[in-house]
Amino acid sequence: MDRRRVLSGLFALTALVLAVLVLVSTFPSLMGFVIGEPPASSYGNATVTIRDAETNRSLGTVNVRLAESYEEKYTGLSNTSTLENGTGMLFVYEGAERRTFVMREMDYPLDIVFVGADRRINAIRQAPAPGPNEDGNDIQRSGQAKWILEVPHGWMAAHNATEGDRLVIDRQGNENGSSAGNSSSLEPARSA
Repeated sequence: MDRRRVLSGLFALTALVLAVLVLVSTFPSLMGFVIGEPPASSYGNATVTIRDAETNRSLGTVNVRLAESYEEKYTGLSNTSTLENGTGMLFVYEGAERRTFVMREMDYPLDIVFVGADRRINAIRQAPAPGPNEDGNDIQRSGQAKWILEVPHGWMAAHNATEGDRLVIDRQGNENGSSAGNSSSLEPARSA
């Protein structure tokens, strides 16, 4: 009788573990609950300069954290209470495709900038902060992008940055200690 109870319990536990694995693989957004948020120190850093499409004049520079891993992209800026002027986050992807961002658990509004593989701004979308009793999942902004830049709401307009302007991305802290070599070809970090 005891052996039968132990086997039954093991079977139930195995079924539960398999069910969780199936759910997580079917609905990757659940991974945020399973994996947790990345530590702030895991983010890379870069400087993003926006240049005018016609004159190549610098319109403004933003110091960004790089969101390259799944966990970093899922969390984004959700766990920050404010975003200082001149700072932001750059989401790095393998290739350009249509992407949708949400304002999950955000405390402040953003400009969400969709940037193509040619580093040209395809779209600038303003996104308000969620209101009281809202989680922000219904506030969605979409665009075609390989990179997505998030900056404080109004930053793009204040710097006269518009669609067609170009981003220069200067990654900091690369392997050889110099960021200059990565300014024109920031690509997603590769896992070893």
